[in-house]
Amino acid sequence: MHLVYIDDSKGDRHVCFSALVIDANQWRNALDHLLEMRRAMKASHGIYVKKEMHATDWLGGRGRIADRHVSIAERVSLFNLALSQISEIPTIQILNAIGHKRSEETVFEFLLNRLQKNMQVNNSKAMILCDEGKTYDALLRKMRHHNHIPSRFGAWDTGKSSKNIALQNIVEDISYRNSKRSFFIQAADFCAFSLLRKEFPTDRLMSLGVHKSFDLLDKALVKKASYKDPQGIIRI
Repeated sequence: MHLVYIDDSKGDRHVCFSALVIDANQWRNALDHLLEMRRAMKASHGIYVKKEMHATDWLGGRGRIADRHVSIAERVSLFNLALSQISEIPTIQILNAIGHKRSEETVFEFLLNRLQKNMQVNNSKAMILCDEGKTYDALLRKMRHHNHIPSRFGAWDTGKSSKNIALQNIVEDISYRNSKRSFFIQAADFCAFSLLRKEFPTDRLMSLGVHKSFDLLDKALVKKASYKDPQGIIRI
């Protein structure tokens, strides 16, 4: 069994999703890893351990995140540290998808299909946990019965251009969590934001090097998620 934590980050026109895939047998070790990271930030910069780490506010300089002033340069350094530590979570695999905001559900659909394939490769099942405030339950339920996948070679062995490959390795409905109470969803938010600013950098964050931050996740990326992209990013 695997647990999959998903969050999104949205720009003016595009949405990015990051999915953190963790072996349920290693969940406690993964949590301890994130707790140790937060305690290290507390020791070095006074960052509150239980304070929600939301990338947009974090790098926007908003919110009281510590018992002292934390400069933007320090926030960027800690943002990069967090991404490096996320890539070191035991057993973690990270899948990413990006597309236009008007096609948000389609982007999520493609991500679900790649998660299904990932679970087949791992001979496992997955339960998905997302930030609350949105719902993809109807989509997931539909895909358990009707999920027509076009062949990238023009036709399947049946001769038809598409095949109904129902999702079988994703169990239960999606569980929606308050991100304030989940270090894992906060971690997914950091990953999704780093992808957004890799693809669509702002002048301010580019001057701070944030457009390169996503690459710190490279060792944990599931690069087979998309044969069209060197980092496996699913693009819609």
